Amino acid sequence: MPIPQVVAEGMRDGWPYLVITRLAGTLGSEVWPSLPEQQKERLLRQIGETIAAVQRAPLDPLAAIEPRWDAFMRRQMQGCRARHQRLGLAPKFLGGLDDLLRDAARLIPMDAPPVILTGEYIPENFLLACHDGQWSLAGLFDFGDVRAGWRDYDLLGPSAFMAAGRPGRVRSLLEGFGYAKLDYALKRRLMALMLLHHASDLNSHICIEGWQDKAKDLVELQDLIWAE
Repeated sequence: MPIPQVVAEGMRDGWPYLVITRLAGTLGSEVWPSLPEQQKERLLRQIGETIAAVQRAPLDPLAAIEPRWDAFMRRQMQGCRARHQRLGLAPKFLGGLDDLLRDAARLIPMDAPPVILTGEYIPENFLLACHDGQWSLAGLFDFGDVRAGWRDYDLLGPSAFMAAGRPGRVRSLLEGFGYAKLDYALKRRLMALMLLHHASDLNSHICIEGWQDKAKDLVELQDLIWAE
């Protein structure tokens, strides 16, 4: 998968500069809304496959990025309720937050071997190309929020911004990533990670129209987002 390559870097007149290669393709956010459903499912499968491929790459110096995964997760858990209260999450969802955070401590691995995470596999951060009427993933960029941690974290962007709670899209993403079965534990873990994400704001990020009225609590919400 093409990514920008560093050509040169340095300082000039007291300012740092970075020269990178330019990727070919069309910004995903310009194409995605108008694609037919079959092509959206195809692209989500490719995105799942790409996430898995990136995570197979060696961490090397990225392993030293702070905060470490366990410290990051614990910090996010401590501030989770205050964050979502401030962002206006409905009381019916806040009511289940303590139970979800207790489950999160058990369901989210804290000391598993870390992998590369970008945290933002969303249409604004990838390029698409069309060949014979079929759109495909053609490039990735924007790695400013990269960290090392548990692999499922990078499923959150496409789950929130692209899958839209449609079973075919959800299945394509997860199968591409390597999950053959969507069960309660996986949904629960993804729901917890979505609330703990560094940029989490459910009111702004879940692309399911009227989702606040379609679920009465976080359990129903996870079933809505990761529909089977």
